[in-house]
Amino acid sequence: MPVARKDIELDDGSIITVRQVSGKKKLKLEARQAKVFRDYRHFGEPTDWTTEQHEEFADALDEAGAGLQAQVDEWLEDCIVSEGIEIDDLTSAELLEVLSFVRGDLEIDEDTDTEEGHSVPLEPSQE
Repeated sequence: MPVARKDIELDDGSIITVRQVSGKKKLKLEARQAKVFRDYRHFGEPTDWTTEQHEEFADALDEAGAGLQAQVDEWLEDCIVSEGIEIDDLTSAELLEVLSFVRGDLEIDEDTDTEEGHSVPLEPSQE
């Protein structure tokens, strides 16, 4: 099955086309994420973690090159299909919206043309 594509409207009203990251590229980063997660499984279920535990985990992801910035650096350039788009010109909100689709947090249901959530998005660490 080919990776999904989607048009996303930016804050200025322009439309860009993005695609989800390929499985091969996604697996590299997800392997680093999984290693970090295994180191933190003693915290229990992520939905039960405290704010401090989430922050510690996010910091560990960043240190392992598996956090939010790594996703932007490794995936977005190849996943923004539209020509002439500079990633550095996108706002934080635009980056997070694009990244949410690129990594597969939301997929388009072809039968209903609606978005469905498939994973818990990683929150950026509080700096």
